[in-house]
Amino acid sequence: MPKLIKNGVAEDYTWQVLEDSSTDVNLNSGHHLIPLEDWLAADYSGQQVGIVLHCDTDPTLLTDAVAKAPAIAVHFGAFADGRGFSLARILREECEYTGELQAAGHYIQDQLFYLKRCGFDSYVVDENSNIESMLVSLEDFSNSYQASSDESRPLFRRR
Repeated sequence: MPKLIKNGVAEDYTWQVLEDSSTDVNLNSGHHLIPLEDWLAADYSGQQVGIVLHCDTDPTLLTDAVAKAPAIAVHFGAFADGRGFSLARILREECEYTGELQAAGHYIQDQLFYLKRCGFDSYVVDENSNIESMLVSLEDFSNSYQASSDESRPLFRRR
């Protein structure tokens, strides 16, 4: 079973990813992630139904409506695909998303610090991963020059 690194601790991953919401699953119980198009087409207010995005998601589909989702998982198809980083920044900065933003799929440990800087606050990891090492990677650098989702002021403004 995958784990979720969130708030500096690893916990069991309780979200179930569905390829579409038409599957025979009761969305009223449990935690579910469905594709953006399905989520936008229905009203899931008060339910634990979030959104799963793939890196090839059209950014123009990300509107203020997604700010109501309890969780959004961005699935990286390959660690070299940087579009997921951009989606995170769009969600945090343009859509003003404040919920749980999960990095999932094929990213590598060396990217954790940068994922955090782009706005991710939780990370789906394989159960065989070295969790302690990954937690250390979230703090690889003590300072960053640029402003980002996790620090709105550039270094020269923080002095």
